[in-house]
Amino acid sequence: MSSRTPTECVELAANASADQDDRMDAIHELKLANECDELARLVSNEDIDDQFRQQALRSLGTAQCDSMLRKLVEDGSLQQSLQEEARNLLSEI
Repeated sequence: MSSRTPTECVELAANASADQDDRMDAIHELKLANECDELARLVSNEDIDDQFRQQALRSLGTAQCDSMLRKLVEDGSLQQSLQEEARNLLSEI
């Protein structure tokens, strides 16, 4: 586990010029720290590549983040593919 703060992890995950593995690691760190708000912020950020948004969404698929996942589903602001995946994840929890 690195010594990055949640804010640094979000910045790294959203940085298109950063190494792909580092970006995925940053999302994983947010998941391990149960940083549900930050993960949801990444999922909702349309400026981030879909693969990172999907990884952040899958990271929300935990009992600790179910309320944030529910909020994203009920909000209905995600693009259709992410919205469907969010619904599926929520039903699995």
